Amino acid sequence: MAIDTVTILDGLTHAQNTADTATLFDIDSVTASVVGTYVIHIPLSASQARVIFNNNYDPDGMENTIRVRLTKTTGMTTTGITKTENTEPLAWTTLPGNVTDGTDMKETGTIDISGSRSSTLHIDCCISEAGAHTGVEIIVQIASEAGVDDAWTTLVKFHGPVGTAISAVLPGNEAAAQTEIGITNPVANNFDNDGKFKFMRNDTTANCEIVFQTLHGADA
Repeated sequence: MAIDTVTILDGLTHAQNTADTATLFDIDSVTASVVGTYVIHIPLSASQARVIFNNNYDPDGMENTIRVRLTKTTGMTTTGITKTENTEPLAWTTLPGNVTDGTDMKETGTIDISGSRSSTLHIDCCISEAGAHTGVEIIVQIASEAGVDDAWTTLVKFHGPVGTAISAVLPGNEAAAQTEIGITNPVANNFDNDGKFKFMRNDTTANCEIVFQTLHGADA
């Protein structure tokens, strides 16, 4: 493969351009990752759900970029299953770090699952600022009584990615579907950890994406 590049699985979903400060984030470790992806199954008894992200769990923490998708099964017959796949109660959203004014917290709002036989939340939380971070608190709540604020109960609570993130701004524009991405001196800059999920941050937040690095080239 070419020098000063890394290779990703399946290619980019979006064009990643220097005008949008496209930046790849990683943690310099073969085990830790800036990317957290979590699957939460909601009980059939619940009629609504919500996800709360609390980045004030670490008041000195870094920025994260978060997303929540929903898959529902709404019907089952002898001939097939009716599914609503990957709607987004919360599209990619920036969750600021190093602040205590409330902007470092975000919730999805109420997610209606009253007509669903099976509901699954897909939660993505990615460190998107270089520096040490001890995790975003992620709280998944459910309720069955609509319109009652204190009806919410916590289904599960956990924390997003932990570690010291590093970053590399792309040196040139990369087209959608591209699998070989330019990274200046990937070895010297510690982007030589292959076989890991990494996060591509874009100033146009909708164009952020999770990538899986498979190879890296030599330094120039």
